[in-house]
Amino acid sequence: MRDYPLIKFTILFALGILISRFIEIEETAILYITAPILVLSSIVFFKKNHGIISTSIMILLIICLGFLSSRYTVYSDGNYPFKKLKITKSTMWGKLRSVELARENHIAFLIECDSVRNNSITYATNGIYLAKLYDKNFSRLKNKYEYLAIGNTVEIKGTISKGREERNPGEFDYNKYLKSIGVSGLINAYKSSDLKILDDDQENFPNIIFSLRKSIDSKFKELYSNEAALLLRGLILADRSEIDYETREKFINSGVIHVLAVSGLHVGYIILIFLFVFGRMNIYLKYILTITGLLFFVILTGSPPSVFRASVMAIILIISEWSNRNYNVFNSLAIAALILLMLNPNELFNPGFQLSFSAVLSILIIYPRFKTFIDNSILKNKLIKSVLLFASVSLAAQIGTLPFTLMYFHKLSIISLFANLIVIPLIGFIVGLGIATIILTYLSFWLASVFAASNQLFIDILYTIVNFSGGLSFSYLYIPQFSYLDMIIFYVFISILFLVKTQNLVPKSLIIILAVFNIIIFASLDDVKLLKDNELTVFMIDVGQGDGILIQFPDGTIGLIDAGDASQNFDNGMRTIYPLMRTLSIKKIDIGFVSHLDSDHYKGFESLIRNNLVDKIIKPEVDSTLKKDIEFENLIKEHNVPFEYYSHSSFVLGNAKIYFLNDTSDAEYDLLDSNDKSGIIKIVHGDNTFLFVGDVEKKAEKLLVRNYSGFLHSDVLKVGHHGSRTSSTVEFLEKVSPKFALISAGIENKFNHPAPDVVDRYEGIGASMLRTDISGAIVLQSDGKEIKMIDWRNL
Repeated sequence: MRDYPLIKFTILFALGILISRFIEIEETAILYITAPILVLSSIVFFKKNHGIISTSIMILLIICLGFLSSRYTVYSDGNYPFKKLKITKSTMWGKLRSVELARENHIAFLIECDSVRNNSITYATNGIYLAKLYDKNFSRLKNKYEYLAIGNTVEIKGTISKGREERNPGEFDYNKYLKSIGVSGLINAYKSSDLKILDDDQENFPNIIFSLRKSIDSKFKELYSNEAALLLRGLILADRSEIDYETREKFINSGVIHVLAVSGLHVGYIILIFLFVFGRMNIYLKYILTITGLLFFVILTGSPPSVFRASVMAIILIISEWSNRNYNVFNSLAIAALILLMLNPNELFNPGFQLSFSAVLSILIIYPRFKTFIDNSILKNKLIKSVLLFASVSLAAQIGTLPFTLMYFHKLSIISLFANLIVIPLIGFIVGLGIATIILTYLSFWLASVFAASNQLFIDILYTIVNFSGGLSFSYLYIPQFSYLDMIIFYVFISILFLVKTQNLVPKSLIIILAVFNIIIFASLDDVKLLKDNELTVFMIDVGQGDGILIQFPDGTIGLIDAGDASQNFDNGMRTIYPLMRTLSIKKIDIGFVSHLDSDHYKGFESLIRNNLVDKIIKPEVDSTLKKDIEFENLIKEHNVPFEYYSHSSFVLGNAKIYFLNDTSDAEYDLLDSNDKSGIIKIVHGDNTFLFVGDVEKKAEKLLVRNYSGFLHSDVLKVGHHGSRTSSTVEFLEKVSPKFALISAGIENKFNHPAPDVVDRYEGIGASMLRTDISGAIVLQSDGKEIKMIDWRNL
């Protein structure tokens, strides 16, 4: 390590950041330690004493600097200042700090807030907020977008909220991400008139760049198909927000998602373009112009961390080459990491930072071994050797980044090596032609359109390859749990594999077999199993304002009572329930119980059915007067899913018995509305009982009390209609007398569910209130004797 001094400094600085994140130490205590260490370090430096004590002092100083840098950055940025998670009918004032490119149905921008008003009270507060302005009238929205300028003082009326935290196991913590980039919260407005520009103050240079970004984006839309324009926006302007969820999933499945994040690959192509353009110039001028062009690219993309990281590394490399100094790539990598960590210590926990540096390190360490092996092989064909060398670079990067890929995406792509062989060169052509197209629009629009037509062909080929490879059933393996322990075991295994020098195949094969065996044994030690065998688990999913309850019966059968809502913007079926199924290693829903045909209960089932994730459906009888009832039943039939209707019946799953309390033969039943015809499900597991009542209201509750009386008594009640005043009558609660009352409701929802008097009613009978709007997902487990609430966040 003597030849790599900056690596030691960077590692120690990063260690200080890690200590700050995971160990609770007061900043003042570290300050008291750092001050004398700094004095001692100065004395050591001037005396040029390099003994063990002086080295230890320097190590402690660097660790303390990393700790303080991280702690003050974390506590000074990105904290949500309000007690309520959502504040409606609010007004915020502040300055525009940045404006993003226009979306299909909204515009987004960052506001540096100075004050907020709510309930006629105005108070000063600060922080950066991500604002989104929606309007069904796109022309009004576009007009507002054209007038926005960075530096404007604005007033915006809407709903202030905290970013969504991890509300269900395995879910992305959006609030944590916002905090890491210094954003305190969100504010959403739903009419163009809700945003007012109060002055014409502008910041000249940022607005020039913003205008250029808008111009380039506009030209992409003129010259390319919508799908191609959005891809180029992502590849050249580093804005992939409009690339839809399904497309991104295909890129992930194919193992080529990295090409959508503007990073080292794209920076490398940009440098090659500049070196080609300036190739015949004086070497100094060539490098100056290349660095200048690279810096302009960083500014044009909005300087996202991935671009900044790669550009810092590239500039260090160019300067080293320019100055004729020995270029040590490991030291350069350390310089780049140190600069980024000093500017923002939170970068250490950024997936992009981890993926970038692990990829480069693995290429530097592993690729030379692959190259030596290929060079010394019996292969004589230069083309085959070149292809293998290119594949080796990709394979080396994938080996190094695999633990992080599994931690963040939970997918091990089987075909990524082959997909990358085609996709990476294609991206080079697409980026090059995309840049050429933009430049040519200022010279000849006709010539630009010719280049665009050629590029469109490459983009179509790219999408064809990604859609095909990412759509294959065997394209990836899903790895639901991959932890830091698994990561350490993996890297130890790889180190052993590459440190073994023997050329003898037998001992090396034995080492590999033993290492793989140990990985399988030790990697599962920290796995968490939320769904226990031979027990009944009730999992009330946080689906916002709606219902979604996953149940594992003692015999392993998986049931789902309702699946939340689904819309064009967000589908609970594929965006909430399916990811949870993968986290819990559930392949299919054995029985889907649709309580009734209100969108916040059944809509999420539609995508699950379309993707063949439900084996059977039980639902209310179809109402032939309602289009949605007919369409949903037709969907079930189209996908050959067996279904039946609720009735007064029961069946057994293992040692649990399921009762349906829908007496369809009762004359009064036909007179009930959709809510009151909700499927009523009672589960008996040993001494424990659960009652799920959908959206039943007073009429149905009265009927249930009359028909079932004492049989309604249950330990757990899923509260009817999200705790609305129209349900939970006193007579009904007296019969059920639950110990636990489950309420599924959205945070600060517009219906004000649950109603305060209903909450008081449950508290009055001594029931424990468990609410998704307060706690997120709720997990209860029954062994047949007692019911336990599981704290899934701390397992």
